[in-house]
Amino acid sequence: MERRRLIAALGGLVLLGAAVVVLRNESAPPPPQAFERFLDEKVEYVPDTQRLTAPTDLRLTGLDRTSLRASWTATDGIGHGGFEVRWNGRTRLVRGTETELTDLDANADVQVEVRALDAMGNRSDPATARAVPRLAYDDTWLDGLVSPLDVFDGPEALNPRRWRVFDRGNTDCLCLRSLNGKRLEIDCDRVDLQSNVPLRFGVPAPDGAIARVSLTTDGPVGAQPEDSSVLIALLPEPVHDVGHLEEPFPPGAVVLRITPFGTQFVLGGVTSPTELGGTYPPPTSGVRHRWELRLIPGAVVALRDGVKVAMAEVELPWTSARARLVFRNARGTHLDTFGIGGVPGTPAPGSVAPLGPSANDNGLVSLGNVANSQLAGASSVRVVASVVAERTAPITVELGTRSAPAVFMPPDRGLDRSSPSVVYADFPLPAPDSNPKVALRSDGGLTAYSAHLVIADSQDARHRLPRLVNRALPDPLVSRPAVSVVHEAADDSGTPRLPSGGKLRLAVELADSRARDVAAVKGVEVDLDGERIVVLPTNGSAGGRHEFLIDLAGLPGGRHRLDVRVLPVDERLVVQSYEQPFEIRPL
Repeated sequence: MERRRLIAALGGLVLLGAAVVVLRNESAPPPPQAFERFLDEKVEYVPDTQRLTAPTDLRLTGLDRTSLRASWTATDGIGHGGFEVRWNGRTRLVRGTETELTDLDANADVQVEVRALDAMGNRSDPATARAVPRLAYDDTWLDGLVSPLDVFDGPEALNPRRWRVFDRGNTDCLCLRSLNGKRLEIDCDRVDLQSNVPLRFGVPAPDGAIARVSLTTDGPVGAQPEDSSVLIALLPEPVHDVGHLEEPFPPGAVVLRITPFGTQFVLGGVTSPTELGGTYPPPTSGVRHRWELRLIPGAVVALRDGVKVAMAEVELPWTSARARLVFRNARGTHLDTFGIGGVPGTPAPGSVAPLGPSANDNGLVSLGNVANSQLAGASSVRVVASVVAERTAPITVELGTRSAPAVFMPPDRGLDRSSPSVVYADFPLPAPDSNPKVALRSDGGLTAYSAHLVIADSQDARHRLPRLVNRALPDPLVSRPAVSVVHEAADDSGTPRLPSGGKLRLAVELADSRARDVAAVKGVEVDLDGERIVVLPTNGSAGGRHEFLIDLAGLPGGRHRLDVRVLPVDERLVVQSYEQPFEIRPL
């Protein structure tokens, strides 16, 4: 049981909070139990008086020949209790204002109904729309892309002939999720995927683009939205061989940063003045959108579903680069398709092999040995290391019995005692040594923070495909309660007052919007010091806010505890609980 405690003092009350999860894992749904409304005589329920109104502007967009994205507008601006979506005899509850409907008949007419819900499970009148998936799908966005398109539906999609994976040896960073077939899912907090197909400028297309990158994804999604991001980066030679892409970004790089709250360009390592375009709601897990980074003469443009959302002026000093997809704290993000546009190029097969950890011995930093099998069939290998040094001194890179002077990336960077510098050296293959040792040599007090090999493979080189575990869709999410407790005697004077009786306001909000769909809520229970004081049926709601006033008259001084539980309709699912201790004490 994982607990977290929150302490606050309001009007003589000391509050602490703890989250509790209770698992119910029967193989079949148990028979429903009686769940009748009950309020202790000391408890008053404060109902929501806002009138429930139907959603508006329901739109159906074809994402492929068998999928539709349904999106709508909450009439009052927000959906207090979520929404119910019905189609083809199916029902889904969601917290946001969009959802994706998959595995549809390409030629069948699909009618979709969306209703707003309140916290007590009441439904509004429906908003309705109809579409035939095949006819709703517009594939003209493919016209500006070089064939073939990368479809992330299995391990072969990340074949080293087309992709490099920067995961620092964490083989659990990626998995496959059963979602409209299979989709690649990010399953760690830091991973980079880089295309081995070079992006090259071409003649301007009808939309003015001389090159472009397209990515279809539902991200960034993650446990902490404020920290999650997806980057689409264009990296020229040689900085396209750096390890995990981190700020400050290398000079010459074009980086589009996508967060749940907006987009921004970072150009040449400097955050650039960005002209913002259309706005968009935060991403929803499992709902695809198409992002495009478009290069036009003198500027870069970001588009979401064909609508411009950002633009920045830039004169690029290069005409060829590699596209890299960077995921930070975006665990749970799904990837669908990727493509580039410009002059068609041939993939430059390459793979990445992590080195280390390092060991320092009298100026020699050992990074480990390279197995012959990793270099088999390759034409060259680049050793790349992130280093700091106590003082300036030449650095030599050793591969077996061969050595080469280290080159800084970028060339004018040099060593810095306070932040890592990236160095590299190239070696032709085959190597004269078996299982050669990799090392750095310097008299400058060198430390290597990370290192890897970039192996230039031949077209017929054979490497194992990434290990991708197949995972089924998770159960609908039972919303976690966000609980707040405030005494009615609390004021803003900064001087807490001991309530002589009075009432406590308990607010329970079910607003978790991370999941693709949420579980229908049977009701909410509240205990005070182990005694049941609230049983509130919510009639299959999707969440919402509940407020209670609790009379404290007769409650003795000392520690007390409120336990709040959210019960799903399907009793096989998780029961989410929150423990809220408090203390009444004299001033």
